[in-house]
Amino acid sequence: MRGRIALVVLAGGLLAGLVPVAAGAATLPRRFEIRLDVSRLEPLSGAFFEVWAVHGERKISAGGFNVDEDGNLVDGFGHEAVFTSPRDPARADAIVVTIEPLPDPDPGPSGIVVLEGAPDGDRARLRFPVRLGRIAGTFILATPTDASTTNESAGVWFLDPAAGPGPSLTLPALPDGWVWEGWGVTQGVPLSTGRFTSASGADDAAPFSGPLAGPPFPGEDFLANLPTSISPPVDLADGSSVIVLTIEPDLDGVDPTGDAPFSIKPLIGAVPAGAAAHTSLPLDPDLSTRPRGTASL
Repeated sequence: MRGRIALVVLAGGLLAGLVPVAAGAATLPRRFEIRLDVSRLEPLSGAFFEVWAVHGERKISAGGFNVDEDGNLVDGFGHEAVFTSPRDPARADAIVVTIEPLPDPDPGPSGIVVLEGAPDGDRARLRFPVRLGRIAGTFILATPTDASTTNESAGVWFLDPAAGPGPSLTLPALPDGWVWEGWGVTQGVPLSTGRFTSASGADDAAPFSGPLAGPPFPGEDFLANLPTSISPPVDLADGSSVIVLTIEPDLDGVDPTGDAPFSIKPLIGAVPAGAAAHTSLPLDPDLSTRPRGTASL
């Protein structure tokens, strides 16, 4: 969409230099500029960000952008992104930044809101739409999906063995467009434990598990079908592995940003070397990856 807009603007500029303008001809409608100052957004692959001014039921696109390696907001050509709206954004109900698939078959917003804020005068303070202040959790090492007891450090499960077992994550509800995903990062490679929306109940996938059923909680055994970048057997207690919980974009069950971990990682826990299996290990809150910003209107 940005590419088409850029070509139309270029063509209009060339024609303006060739065709005389009659006296009294109508001027172009006014466009209101929105200037974004955002942090903690990372480059997207297979998707892009889009800015919207929300006026009641009407959602007006102010333009799309991506983030380059230096953190600059750029258009589809790598130039500085410019955002404009035909209506005064200072009078909007909200300024919203969404994540959109590429290509984008729908001209409206995807519903994956990464930043939002209501205008206050000529500014809008933009926040990630999930409160994460009370997030907490633990995990255990275990491999319940095979019959062996000699490889317990090859699996991670988000459960509390002392609670029956019970859930070990304290998580806020996520709005539509977002899901949780667990990761075991070992040998420098992030391995997904699956996506989920509740701390109770199994997650949506078990690609690496053994033949037995796992407990009704999020988690994964890293026993089979491992990527070639992993040298088996997996040992999460090797002193260099990390367990991470991310918040992932979700568009009708598909992540438009791809299979890699998304940039928002509110819980993280280093696995101690030689950590005992079936023992709760802490996940520490980390809100430093939560995006934020300001829109000047």
